[in-house]
Amino acid sequence: MTAAGIVLTHHGSPRIRRHFDRLVDESGSLVTWHLVLSHDASPRPEAPFSYEDPADVMPTRYRQMAEHGGVQGGYVDTLAVPVLRGLDADHLWLLEYDVDFAGRWGDLFARFADSDADLMTTTVMYRHEQPKWHRWRAAEAPAHIPQERWVRSLNPMMRVSQRLLDAYPAAMADAAWRGHYEFTLPTAALDAGLVIEDFGGEGSFVPPGRERSVYIGKSPSGRPDDLTFGFRPVRDDYFHEKPEAFEQPGLVYHPVKPGVAAWGGTRNARS
Repeated sequence: MTAAGIVLTHHGSPRIRRHFDRLVDESGSLVTWHLVLSHDASPRPEAPFSYEDPADVMPTRYRQMAEHGGVQGGYVDTLAVPVLRGLDADHLWLLEYDVDFAGRWGDLFARFADSDADLMTTTVMYRHEQPKWHRWRAAEAPAHIPQERWVRSLNPMMRVSQRLLDAYPAAMADAAWRGHYEFTLPTAALDAGLVIEDFGGEGSFVPPGRERSVYIGKSPSGRPDDLTFGFRPVRDDYFHEKPEAFEQPGLVYHPVKPGVAAWGGTRNARS
């Protein structure tokens, strides 16, 4: 199976580019990476390859994004899905620039090379496993999907299949879908009968034996003291710059903000 991916950033600083270069070098032949630069709140970033017009891929969701004022606050899917569809590979990765790995990147990607899951991401839980998630308030889905089948996720690092990149736009044609894409993406994938895996945190979607093996994040039991992947804490240096600041080797960390102001307030907060 082939794999390609994008690193999505809204800053083109030399530090971020060195982080990207390390990712490319350490990934080897496992993943072919492309740096994608988003200049504003539009879903049309600068990419080194062509992709479909986002307004054509998911027109209903695109209109919701435009009414919202841009991709921020829950509509990154209107950017990510068209861009990822522009890549020719079996599996497509998305990494935001503020995700880092306390180890050699190739060792991480090798763990998942044989998995045929359609959606691999983090902090994947049913509504009953995290009923207080604040994004549920704006969530709406077609009537045939009971709330017991609603799922949440956190997607600064995710891998998707071509099947999902076809099924998700088809699902989003139904205007009954509303809310943050960390709800719409995993819930629509589950409803389509696709395979969802949590990379390795805690919850119903973590394969046996992978618990807390890739990152430590929020779980059905709450927020752990040794969390490495979430909204906070913010780290100021990448792993290759200051490895001693990454307390637990072999885990993925988020957010790492190298000279970039961290999101503040509840509007942009992730959980």
